[in-house]
Amino acid sequence: MTLSKKKYKSYDALWLAFKASPACMALYVLLPVTQSIMQTAVTALATANFVDTAMTILQSARPHKDIYPALAFLLITLGAVNMIGALAKLAASRVSVGLWRCLNPVVVKTFAACDYKHIENEKSRELLSRVSRDPVKSVMDGVDAFIQFAQIIVSVVSVFVLIVSQVWWAAVIIFSFSVPMFWLSMRAGKKNYQAEREAEKFNRRTEYLGEVLAGRDNVDERTLFGYNDKINLVWQEQYEAGRKLQVKVTAKNFIISKGSSMLLALISLLVALTLLNPVVKGQMSAGMFMGIVSAVFGMIQKLGFQMSRSLENISRVGEYMKDLGDFAALGEAEGALEKPDVNPIRLETLEFCNVRFRYPNSREYILDGLSFKLETGRHYAFVGKNGAGKTTITKLLTGLYTEYEGRILVNGKELRDYPVGAVKAMFAVVYQDFAKYYIEMKDNIALGDVHTTGREAEAAHLAGLDEVIGKLENGICTPLGKVLKGGQDISGGQWQRVAIARSLVSRAPVRILDEPTSALDPISESNLYHDFEKLMRGKTTIFISHRLGSTKLADEIMVIDKGKITERGTHEALMAKKGQYAEMFEAQREWYQ
Repeated sequence: MTLSKKKYKSYDALWLAFKASPACMALYVLLPVTQSIMQTAVTALATANFVDTAMTILQSARPHKDIYPALAFLLITLGAVNMIGALAKLAASRVSVGLWRCLNPVVVKTFAACDYKHIENEKSRELLSRVSRDPVKSVMDGVDAFIQFAQIIVSVVSVFVLIVSQVWWAAVIIFSFSVPMFWLSMRAGKKNYQAEREAEKFNRRTEYLGEVLAGRDNVDERTLFGYNDKINLVWQEQYEAGRKLQVKVTAKNFIISKGSSMLLALISLLVALTLLNPVVKGQMSAGMFMGIVSAVFGMIQKLGFQMSRSLENISRVGEYMKDLGDFAALGEAEGALEKPDVNPIRLETLEFCNVRFRYPNSREYILDGLSFKLETGRHYAFVGKNGAGKTTITKLLTGLYTEYEGRILVNGKELRDYPVGAVKAMFAVVYQDFAKYYIEMKDNIALGDVHTTGREAEAAHLAGLDEVIGKLENGICTPLGKVLKGGQDISGGQWQRVAIARSLVSRAPVRILDEPTSALDPISESNLYHDFEKLMRGKTTIFISHRLGSTKLADEIMVIDKGKITERGTHEALMAKKGQYAEMFEAQREWYQ
């Protein structure tokens, strides 16, 4: 299954379900329609036959044994209705399973291939959140609504045939009230989904705050600082803001739909009273009266609540399918799903030539004429204040953003001209907010190179994790965290060494430490950089930091300010210059002594 880049309509939910499970979807359409015919026309006739037979027997006009065929017909009809309903639910569950197998992976894959700029954009991020929250339920709600609506139409047609044959004007009145209800229900569904769309930003905030209030990662600070009451108030404010948006619309639509349902109920009562006269005059049998009245009241129930609900859900899925179309149309990063090349290119030089870059929807250039040249086998450090543009360099190098001005040259060739797999294989990065994967430590490390084969233990040893592994119950095969059975917690510093081991197992020719130690104290940070430098001797490394504990290890230091390099040179040369670097270092000197 794939998502086409087109404008999706509500009925496309049926097509997605059919592609996911053709046979079961066909049954899911056929069985409910058959059930509706059985539930209305056939049941009405069976009821009429049974009542008329019973009354005839009571009048001694027929033998008692004649009741058994009529009763059997009625019971078989009712049993068949229930059996068909159960089979329809089974078919629906199989369709849902099919969607889980087909649609969910496609949504995840499309999300993974999405251009990185959409991840950092608030509007598109909300779209991604709405679409990916529960795609199977959203589509299945629409499929169920279409099926239910088809059942209602079949039921209504069947009952209308019976009513027209007896009281034609009643059918006209019921039809006249039904049409506005169709429109009101569709409008309600659209309004409700739009309210949900507007409430999405509040929902995302309450999810985050809920994790802060109840998540395991924050339990220490919750206990220490006792901020629950304050955060809980903020959570309630955000929750109420989102809830009120939806309740206001839902309540209004509920009153309108229920008011219409009450009118239809009064009409059905009027139909029943009208049919009494033909029964008294002998123009209609008592059995037929009961069958029609029972069918009419059943139809009114469907025209009321069930039809309103099904049309509302059809309208809702229509809005969701629009979002799904917008989601599929988002810019896909070329080669986003490609694996890094098995054999990375040999790096000789890496050069920024007057590079200018600003983030989407921003007018300010975060890099403004940045130029430098790196050579293989040397250590470099980029330092500067927060927001100077240091991490942006990493994002451009790793291909997260490609819409920059100027040139980035690798071995004299523009970075954008390399295949995506080659770019991915060039760099191994330990980020400031490195990921913690609650899986086995071995697998945690192996994520650094999808082509790795048995080098995880060596990388763990080089990263200084031997002592940690020795204390784990199952060694390097122990799950980290408390999510999986047998998982064990490790400290923040040990997690950082796991992230470094992940970069060590990589075959990338350039290793980047992008402020991964900002949470450590300065001495621990300096020690970690020192260990990393020893491991990386003879290899090209880039240290990015606003703290200067690692700078003495670099062959060349570059100071970035307002998107440009303002100073460059060795530690000694920059200290002698007594410029911006020397001022920053002197301010931090006591941290590292």
